Amino acid sequence: MEFLDKLIEQLMEELSSIFENWQMIVWQLLATVVLFLVIRFLLWKPITNYLEKRQEALNKELYETKYEKERLQQLKQETVKEYELVKTEAQEIKKALSLEAQEEKEHIIAEARLEAKRRLDQVELDIQQEIRESNDKIKKMIKEVAFSAAEKIVQHEIDGDTYDAMLEELIDESLY
Repeated sequence: MEFLDKLIEQLMEELSSIFENWQMIVWQLLATVVLFLVIRFLLWKPITNYLEKRQEALNKELYETKYEKERLQQLKQETVKEYELVKTEAQEIKKALSLEAQEEKEHIIAEARLEAKRRLDQVELDIQQEIRESNDKIKKMIKEVAFSAAEKIVQHEIDGDTYDAMLEELIDESLY
């Protein structure tokens, strides 16, 4: 309690020292009122106008930022839609090109098969022609040999051994 008593006593001394010079207190109060009036009538409107303008500018920036954010979000959504559309179109084009390539492949294979068949048929015809020509040559040679043999046989009256020897000789001459 003693501490509290000392504190109260000290406060009373200080307050009495302030009120001893009451003129100073009046001047200070008067200066404070004048300062308040000067600030209120001369500076209050410019300060409040400045603060209001600043608040409006901040509000405008916030509104513009919000508007830009919404616009960017909308652009993002449109871009995503366009991307999906382009992606789908690319897949369709790829599929169409793949089908076209498959058709072209099948067409080329069919043409190649037809060409191979045509060539095989032509080779077969050529072989058959060669066989016919070879058969004709062989027949012609046989006829010539037989005619030559008949001529020689008729020219000479010969026996069986001589006849065989002559035929062998004629065949050898005709083949070589």
